[in-house]
Amino acid sequence: MGLDGARQTRARRLLDRAAHALARILLAVFYRSVEMQGLERVPERGPVLFVANHGNALVDPMVLLAVLPRLPRFLAKHTLWKNPAVWPLLNLAGAIPIYRAQDGGGTSRNEEVFARCFAELAAGGAVALFPEGISHDQPALQPLRTGAARIALGAGSGGARPVAIVPVGLTFEDKGRFRSRMLVSVGEPIAATADASASEADAVRALTEQIDAGLRAVTLNFDSWQTARLALRAAEIYGGDGARAMPGRSALADRFSLSQAFGLGYEDARAKDALRVEALEAMARRYELLLEAFHLRDDHVTADYPWSHVSGYVGYRVPELLARLPFAMIGLLLNYVPYRLPGWVATTVEHEGDQPATYKLLAGFFLFPIVWALEIAAAGSAWGISAALAMAVTAPATGWIALRFYERNESFWSELRAWLTLRLVKHRAVELRVLRRMMREELHALVNDTDASARGRRDDPRVED
Repeated sequence: MGLDGARQTRARRLLDRAAHALARILLAVFYRSVEMQGLERVPERGPVLFVANHGNALVDPMVLLAVLPRLPRFLAKHTLWKNPAVWPLLNLAGAIPIYRAQDGGGTSRNEEVFARCFAELAAGGAVALFPEGISHDQPALQPLRTGAARIALGAGSGGARPVAIVPVGLTFEDKGRFRSRMLVSVGEPIAATADASASEADAVRALTEQIDAGLRAVTLNFDSWQTARLALRAAEIYGGDGARAMPGRSALADRFSLSQAFGLGYEDARAKDALRVEALEAMARRYELLLEAFHLRDDHVTADYPWSHVSGYVGYRVPELLARLPFAMIGLLLNYVPYRLPGWVATTVEHEGDQPATYKLLAGFFLFPIVWALEIAAAGSAWGISAALAMAVTAPATGWIALRFYERNESFWSELRAWLTLRLVKHRAVELRVLRRMMREELHALVNDTDASARGRRDDPRVED
């Protein structure tokens, strides 16, 4: 490698570290918590092709860039380089443009794209793409394109080391909402090998089917949003025994497998016993309406609220909020405009469910530094360099304190309202708990009946293997 090549490599490594650090910061700010499972499945070395579901536009690659233990080169549609707010970030991450007919691109240039992917993988690197080919707002994976299989098989041909295809599932609690939660699930690697007797088209088709199965194992897939809501609620009720002192949201990972199972079994249950499932749906709708009307969550309903725990919570939370209040007020004053504007910007794309988070993220990414720079300049102009330096520290630091204060304050009043509601509107509290208990018992009965039916079919000698 020549001197220029060595310099380019060092520069690329520095840019990669900067892209990773920036993605981690953005992720920490935008999401309240990011749960991860299966990261140990990512091969430490060798060629890797990451494939992920794509339901949250530009937020999806940011998440992968932040959490994956190996930094991949992303494939992105070439039209994104025309967006002045996006192309600098794409270049920072070393993204590779891909040309699609539906975007008006000349697909002949994709030979060059494939060559770059092959070179990256041949060097033992990592590439990432979204094989659905589009970002969308559907409750299930969309049909996969064959690009991932073609890249993996092409890179592993000619005696090269086979590429490990690693499926990554991105599950969002509420993907358009700032400071919500998300889960990153990494599946078992898929070896990109082909049957020597199969044609190229058959090999690509077979590997695409394997990728589809791998992605479905780490994602939630429902036939409609209604089924999604029912399955998620069923998993929460079925998996929670109700024995808790104080409310607390369960981890997304704790309900993931159950949510998958209920989503897969929903249509079968309806086909076998439609009246029973309809009765359960009616109870679930009533339960949802009551929760929404009284601003409650399921974990509020199941909490016992012993006085010792309630008094301890209030005794800890109130002094904490009071101590943070002065700094939070300064942070609110200095950061109110860049905090509010991204939300207003995102309302322009609310009809596209996969876009609001991206608009909020990009708007905040540019607005906060611009506003901070103006405040630093104003402080420096009025009081000198010392004031400018102080403002450079104060504006971001108090902004973070204000954000955390807002969350804790909102949580405190939400918990207080829930506690008072369950104490003062006792007949509704009783109805909610009875409904929940009935649903849980019926869910357990349905699952047991399904399991018994499945065992009967396996044990029936008339059923062929």
